[in-house]
Amino acid sequence: MNNDKDYIKTLLSEHFPFFDNTVKDFICEHGIAEEIKAGTLILRSGKHLKYITLVADGEMKVYREGEDEGEIFLYYLEPGNACAFSLVCASKREISKVMIKAQKDSTIILVPVQAMETLMRSNKSWYRFVVETYRYRFDDLLSAFDSVVFKKLDERLEEYLQTQWQKNDGRPLELTHQQIADDLHSTREVISRLLKKMEQKGMLTIQRNAITMH
Repeated sequence: MNNDKDYIKTLLSEHFPFFDNTVKDFICEHGIAEEIKAGTLILRSGKHLKYITLVADGEMKVYREGEDEGEIFLYYLEPGNACAFSLVCASKREISKVMIKAQKDSTIILVPVQAMETLMRSNKSWYRFVVETYRYRFDDLLSAFDSVVFKKLDERLEEYLQTQWQKNDGRPLELTHQQIADDLHSTREVISRLLKKMEQKGMLTIQRNAITMH
């Protein structure tokens, strides 16, 4: 963990430019920066939240764990984001209802829950950030719901891969078929079959744990 104030302020200035100086100074005083390796679970469901996570670099996956220990994908967190579900649980002093895992090597800023409560009461910049986070994630989940209800799985798969391809700057996607199935609420067998069809059409190339889009 790193509590160097200058380092934290640099991260905030680069990835959270919409915070005013009061918020940045407050987070620098109370927050902690941490480097997280890909695959690290930073929040489990059923646990009380001590910190709110601000993503400064990398990518986090927010999901719920099903009764059969399968994953129910919710959304990704990118630089400049915080988890809406965590903000709600923290404000109500409830246990976490979601899991958060690093998809890539990431840098996060941990803000104590008590500090967040102080900011909510006293700072409009932070208040707007929280409200905008709620609104953005509501729109995100509504879009996902519409996609599941109104689009065929092959269309959703193509959109998903194109989105991941763009986010990865055109580099091969290091995704397993099971990971894709979890994100799209499907099964590995179905996803593998659809990917094979896409490969036969020349839309992509399947390699071991990697997919290259054409």
